[in-house]
Amino acid sequence: MNALKRTYTRVTTAVRRRPDPLTSLVLTIPVYLVYHLGILFIDLRNGVDLVSTLTLELLHASVGGYVAVTLGVAAGLLVAVWFMRRHGKVKPAALLPVLIESTLWALVMLASVGWATQRVVASLSLGPAMGVMDKLVMAAGAGFHEEIIFRVVLVSGTALALTRWTKLGQVRALIIAALGSAALFALVHHLGPLGDPLSASILTFRTLAGLFLTGVYLLRGFAVVVYTHTIYDVLIFFVLS
Repeated sequence: MNALKRTYTRVTTAVRRRPDPLTSLVLTIPVYLVYHLGILFIDLRNGVDLVSTLTLELLHASVGGYVAVTLGVAAGLLVAVWFMRRHGKVKPAALLPVLIESTLWALVMLASVGWATQRVVASLSLGPAMGVMDKLVMAAGAGFHEEIIFRVVLVSGTALALTRWTKLGQVRALIIAALGSAALFALVHHLGPLGDPLSASILTFRTLAGLFLTGVYLLRGFAVVVYTHTIYDVLIFFVLS
């Protein structure tokens, strides 16, 4: 009983703390590897995966070279973790609390935005033709790359630019950045050969999904939103599709 109580206390304490940026980056290495190694075995790519687009020629020229680069990036991060951990600046043990919290956020998102979207657009294509491997890899790709582009770059980057180059305050800048990022996040799902049919209703619900994820990102950080997005997509693929 005491052991369970101590474990519960450690987990709840860790959940209340927001992981620092370096810890967040480190904790998302598994998602990065699942996607970047997983795409070797499937014919799909995430639409906003700029990294794989840039390294596609390397993948075509040498699968071994692509794997080496992918593992090299992960290894470099792990080496940095080792050095930083010696100085108490990174805490990889935070992964379990992050997973627990992210699962809860994903369930809330599924019960609200996901359910409402399915009710409005019952024919929405959520990948029923994809296999198990395709779904897991694409969920990881969406969680990792879409959060980098739409939350880190567009939300944080746009808000920072607006506060520096205009007279807008931080709150207004964040609101504008969040709305713009959420709208683009919704729109990108309708682009390309695998994009869903465009409609006002589905755009609205996906914009709400983008705002939900932005809120998680701003409140809880990069690692939590990456795992929330990944777990949510897994649930969408395997539960609602």
